Amino acid sequence: MSSSKKNHAIKILYSVLFFFLLISLGSLNGCKPKNPVESDKFMEKGIENFNKKDYAQALNDFTKAVELNSDNTEAYYQRGKVYIEQNDLRKGIDDISEAIGLNPGMATYYDSRGYAYFTLNEHQKALQDYNKAVELEPNNAEFLNRRGYLYAVLKDFNKAIDDYTKAININPDYEDAYVNRGFAYSNITDYYKAIEDFSSAISLNLNNSVYFNARGYAYANIEKYIEAIANYDMAIDLDPDNKDAYINRGYAYSNTGDYEYSISDFDKAIELDPGNSTIYNARGYAYSNLKDYSSAVSDYSVAIQIDSNFTDAYVNRGFANFNSALNIEQSLKDWEKAIELNPDLEEKLNTYTQQAQNYLNEYK
Repeated sequence: MSSSKKNHAIKILYSVLFFFLLISLGSLNGCKPKNPVESDKFMEKGIENFNKKDYAQALNDFTKAVELNSDNTEAYYQRGKVYIEQNDLRKGIDDISEAIGLNPGMATYYDSRGYAYFTLNEHQKALQDYNKAVELEPNNAEFLNRRGYLYAVLKDFNKAIDDYTKAININPDYEDAYVNRGFAYSNITDYYKAIEDFSSAISLNLNNSVYFNARGYAYANIEKYIEAIANYDMAIDLDPDNKDAYINRGYAYSNTGDYEYSISDFDKAIELDPGNSTIYNARGYAYSNLKDYSSAVSDYSVAIQIDSNFTDAYVNRGFANFNSALNIEQSLKDWEKAIELNPDLEEKLNTYTQQAQNYLNEYK
């Protein structure tokens, strides 16, 4: 063989060996050839199945998309959303973090990861992500609304109101933002502004029981009980199982002295939520005001059975027994227990405990 042919054969041999070496190294490193076209096809299938709420199949599709193209940013993100829907939040966070690593400029990625952190009660991490989402898309009303809600959960109501206001300025028909801002105003006792916001939400959606109940609550807090009751009526008409509306209307009737109506509402609330100690206490108060002390004591006792640390129920049962002279000794025991639970009550109850003690000393 001539020298030139020999050299050519050697070059071919080296090329073949180099090719197999690359394959071998790729196999050792777990690398797979990328197939972006096929990866995108599985992406499309995954999105279709996700929209059908077939999350198991969507998960398989997005996983296949990632396997075919490890740089498919959207596949990681979409798979992360599936995990979140399945409440596998940590895996969702991992996948969305992978997507952010590949494309750190996508606001929706931070927003979705922020939601996962929020659901896990990791509020500071959620806030960091929501901040980034808003930084990238400052005119996205939904991002602002979600961050506002987080601020409200953190009891920073002024920041929450600021975010809701920005969201409303961007989208004046943003129903959720009006409702959320209304609740924020209620939490800082600015009930007039709360009423305005709930009214705006109602004008956008006349069929939401929660909105009427919330507006009724705001009216009740400025002692406009007639308006409050009218709103609770609407809430109950829209949702006959709205327990909160029955409770709130019951309180409103108590405040107007209509104790029979109040008791009727608390009856319905108890039917809907029989394990709620607060309702029994409220109904007991209504019975006390009708001087039906036996029924009142019975309700306060149930409240205490449900919640043995319910201070108000001990105080109220004490007064029911004291005012009726049914069981003065039990009155003293109840007030002592109330003071044990809340020492600040000692000064307030001191006069009554002294009267009860004097009564027992005189008639023993």
